[in-house]
Amino acid sequence: MPIASFTLDLAAHVTSWSPAAAAWFGRPAPDVLGRHCGAVFAGPALDALAEARDRAASGEDYGRVVPVVSGDGARQDVLLSCSPLMPPDGRGADGGRPPGGAATGLLCELSDPPQYGRTPHHRRQSHSDALPHHGRGAAADASPGAAPCGRASFMDAFLRSSPHGMGILDTGLRYVMVNDALAGFNGIPAEDHEGRSVSEVVRAADKGEYEKHLRGVLETGEPLHNVLISGRTEGHRDRDRVWSVTFFRLTSDGGRVLGLGGLVVDVTQRQTALLEASGVRRRLDLVNRAGSKVGTTLDMARTARELVDFVVPDFADVASVEMRTDFLDGSAFADSGGSAATVLLAGRGTADDGSGRLREAVSGSVREHPAGSPAHRGLSSGLSWHEGKLRAEDAAVLVPGEVLPGPPEDAVPDSGVVAPLVARGRCLGLVTFGRFADRDALDEDDRRVAEELAARTALSLDNARLYDDERRTAVALQRNMLPGEKDIPVRQGLETGYHYWSTSRSANVGGDFFDVIPLSGHRVALVVGDVMGHDIHAAAGMGRLRTAMHTLARLDLEPVELLTRLDGIVESSPAMQHATCVYAVYNTVTRECGIASAGHPPPILRHRDSTTRLIPVEPGVPLGVGLVAPDFPVTELALPEGGTLVLYTDGLVEQRGDIGDGIAALVSALAAPGPSVFSVQQWCDDVVARMAPRSAGDDLAILMARATPTPRNRSARWSLPPEPAMASEARELIDRMLVDWGLDALRDVTGLLANELVTNAFRHGRGDVGIQLAKGASLVVEVSDSDERLPHRAEATPDGQWGRGLKLVDELAAKWGARSVTSGKVVWFELPLAR
Repeated sequence: MPIASFTLDLAAHVTSWSPAAAAWFGRPAPDVLGRHCGAVFAGPALDALAEARDRAASGEDYGRVVPVVSGDGARQDVLLSCSPLMPPDGRGADGGRPPGGAATGLLCELSDPPQYGRTPHHRRQSHSDALPHHGRGAAADASPGAAPCGRASFMDAFLRSSPHGMGILDTGLRYVMVNDALAGFNGIPAEDHEGRSVSEVVRAADKGEYEKHLRGVLETGEPLHNVLISGRTEGHRDRDRVWSVTFFRLTSDGGRVLGLGGLVVDVTQRQTALLEASGVRRRLDLVNRAGSKVGTTLDMARTARELVDFVVPDFADVASVEMRTDFLDGSAFADSGGSAATVLLAGRGTADDGSGRLREAVSGSVREHPAGSPAHRGLSSGLSWHEGKLRAEDAAVLVPGEVLPGPPEDAVPDSGVVAPLVARGRCLGLVTFGRFADRDALDEDDRRVAEELAARTALSLDNARLYDDERRTAVALQRNMLPGEKDIPVRQGLETGYHYWSTSRSANVGGDFFDVIPLSGHRVALVVGDVMGHDIHAAAGMGRLRTAMHTLARLDLEPVELLTRLDGIVESSPAMQHATCVYAVYNTVTRECGIASAGHPPPILRHRDSTTRLIPVEPGVPLGVGLVAPDFPVTELALPEGGTLVLYTDGLVEQRGDIGDGIAALVSALAAPGPSVFSVQQWCDDVVARMAPRSAGDDLAILMARATPTPRNRSARWSLPPEPAMASEARELIDRMLVDWGLDALRDVTGLLANELVTNAFRHGRGDVGIQLAKGASLVVEVSDSDERLPHRAEATPDGQWGRGLKLVDELAAKWGARSVTSGKVVWFELPLAR
């Protein structure tokens, strides 16, 4: 029927009536204009118009198939499409209803229901574009290209005219609609598809794999692209066909899964050109099954084994996979013109006694292929070779002798194929197939199958080679970026042990790391972290993070300040991934320790008597999350003599279930008494060995730091009020302590330098001044005050008392520096014990 158009106001009175409407209903415009639509429509059609008016109030379109009665009394189902009419100034830029706009009526169209579905495409129209009572109504009856026909007519014609099958399935894999082409493929009318499942209509030869693929698209949303399916259909039960199918998931605007949309192309003729019709099902099934059986891992030897296991005995009696030696050792490919050397990766053959027993070749043997042999020709040209009746000399060298059922002169293949393994334009090796005389000879169609199998295998082998290369690079990068034994500083009063383990379950490498960084005085930073990811990028990110951490640690920053700055670096750098980290600063003389964490598992403290507990460190957020003001609270504690601080990554404690169970297991392992002769390193290795079954799925790093026994009375600390007389008091306190320690040789220089720092502290600070002496491998004097300004060498100029004092410190001290603390700053200098 031609599209009949009319408009209604919000009171349901007819305001325009097109010529097509007048002709179809047999009622001219003057007979219906101004009258209620109930004078023309009744029943479901009238109900639909009422619902359309309700939806127009909110700017919604409406469409429904309803029965109407024409002027000649015939009852017919038509598609009623309604869109709200907007005032001339109420139309949005996109033609839609703008916020605050109000519909003035309805534009309605009656047309044949489209074959492709039940949801029409509606168009919005402003009141100024509405059809007049007698004039522009003719536009609604214009040619199919006119706007009132909308996209529905185009879509209907598109689906009807497409030479390719198109269809929609619901979530139960039942047909909702098919176009004429797909109905023709299946041999049953389009309307007979509705409600029937795919398996009822298409009898695929893959025994349920087709439906499994479709359900996978429903579940994952990952489209299925150009997958070959062979089989028969309900309407063509006597014909084998091959289709290339593409399916994608359909979802509503709200994200609800509606079903699948699909495109089906009959490629039987194209496939028949590759495989004769008599063998299409067997050969295509073989190639399709190979996709799920060969190349399941990124391991070259296993991929080769999977191929020979797959083809023997179904496709061939004997088969082997051989790789070029220059491919395996990574050297450049060279065509010398002489013999070609290959390494056997896998070989298999059947026994000749009818028992079905299989013979396996020992991998790793090197074979030389002389110039002119089938294997040499395949390796040098990259082209396959086939012979339906092998010459004796070719048969004897076609496959390794280990897979033959007898001596080569007695039991050799009667027909054979050599298919080179070509990937990314390079010949990596070859696959050989052979059949004995008691079965059909390998023919040209079998050669094509062999080429396809070799092509798929070659790509898997080359991917495995690239993966191995990347892994070796990543592992080398990771190892080079982790500290070695010589990089761990040795400090009196501290014994460390560490263990890093890269998982062997997979080829991934991670971003786990540990570090021991020397700081000023007798302090040291103990660090363990984990950059998120398991690839070369994670390893590189770990290296960048360690570099940034070392740089910040050299600034003598407090743990909270260091993690805050590190968080900003990670967050602002696109090349750095999120990371967790625990950073502890330990003083080997006072045994004081401050710990801050960025989303990392809690540290553990083990006492000398085996008492073990978690240290309640507030974890903060991982580095790089992007919070405006991340908080990394510091937990202060004193390590008891013989106590061990344990830092670790989650790889050591991860297991199925709650990570808390893994942490509890680690606490138990640490609490277990060990041999007294264990060094910290031996103990660390022992704990990892006991935890390894739990941590086999991830990289891990663990760092242990034990507070070893040291001579008592190695430090002194005073707090002096800001009074002028206190400067001399400070000198006397320091002098007496040096005498007690037997460091008389250092009394003069220590007193001189300490006096300069104390005087500056009294002059520029506010409140009490702190003084600390620590005797270890060297003497360290620290003076703290409330002034936040840090002194620099640039300030040591001839004019200015403070400048001259710093110049003395710079010249006489072995080292000196300053660091910010929460209460202000600390200025320190270090002197060797022997001067």
